[in-house]
Amino acid sequence: MGATAGIELKRTALFDVHKAAGAKMVAFGGWEMPVEYSGITKEHLAVRTGAGLFDVSHMGEIEVRGPEALALLQHVTSNDVSRIEIHQAQYTALMAPAGSAVDDCVIHRLDEKHYFICVNAANTEKDFDWIVKHNAMGAEVRNVSSGYSQLAIQGPKAAKIVARVSDADLAGIRYYRFLRARCCGVDGLLARTGYTGEDGFEFYFPPEESEHVWNALLEAGRPEGLIPAGLGARNTLRLEAAYPLYGHELDEETTLLEAGLGWICKFDKGEFIGRDALKAEREQGLRKKLIGFEMADRSIGRDGYSVLIGGRKVGRVTSGSPAPFLRKNIGLAFVPPQLAELNREIEIEIRGKPAPARQVTLPFYRRSQAA
Repeated sequence: MGATAGIELKRTALFDVHKAAGAKMVAFGGWEMPVEYSGITKEHLAVRTGAGLFDVSHMGEIEVRGPEALALLQHVTSNDVSRIEIHQAQYTALMAPAGSAVDDCVIHRLDEKHYFICVNAANTEKDFDWIVKHNAMGAEVRNVSSGYSQLAIQGPKAAKIVARVSDADLAGIRYYRFLRARCCGVDGLLARTGYTGEDGFEFYFPPEESEHVWNALLEAGRPEGLIPAGLGARNTLRLEAAYPLYGHELDEETTLLEAGLGWICKFDKGEFIGRDALKAEREQGLRKKLIGFEMADRSIGRDGYSVLIGGRKVGRVTSGSPAPFLRKNIGLAFVPPQLAELNREIEIEIRGKPAPARQVTLPFYRRSQAA
């Protein structure tokens, strides 16, 4: 596949490696990406019990630097950037005036006046343009995506594997911290972050080193059962952990409070885009609320299916699939707040027929902190 609807798909530096490994390639966010290698379930379970290696080089990177960098980021994001220490990362959202997300992203503080933002692949240009549009402060903003490949090694054995090929003090990198480090003989940024619900690392480095780093990590992880994993397992893993996916749980029609992300809205930091709308919503109440559900039988409540209560359509599924590790069929959905109630029985409309389900606690899966 080379193009979709006349648009040429981008490829990461590892495209040929993925093809040679027999990966099934799909269009995603304007990129041609591996959805699976040996099977979604196998890859998912490898990450939960051992380790998996993901090529996430399609993700975008934006740098903001200069004396006014902090002021700009405080204005365009919901979280409090002033709380980030050097070599610390923060999950946040780029905000729209309505209190919804232009995108969700992770900000890394490289030094006193220098920030590095990882954004979603399909939103990279939109995010960059949005930040520039609101840069009345005069900070330096650069889209540096072409300068980075990004690999994610995730799972309970990830640290043991990375320790074999890195000079970094991994024990000193706490969750959502990072260091400039050498990995597989290549200099880059090594962050203890990820999108799977497991411990692990994301490594940002020059694209020309991609094949070397990929192969070196797979070789180092062979004794631990490390295998390549694609976007399919990435999606089922993040769903078990109840992490939002932009375009599903987050979009410009859904506020952060509706999406259950009030914890990244720091109203006490002062003015930011969307703050007034979120404050008003907090006082007046939500239009909808994100819930988790578990199917009562073997049915699968897929993305976009209707949620029924008492035979009446009350909401829609945003993400739904089998959960390989939990051995259940699960999903996330929006319903009216007054109908969001733990253990409430609901139905998912599947090809015109209602299938029983019930609302459950989120996240579906939480790793043991001893892991």
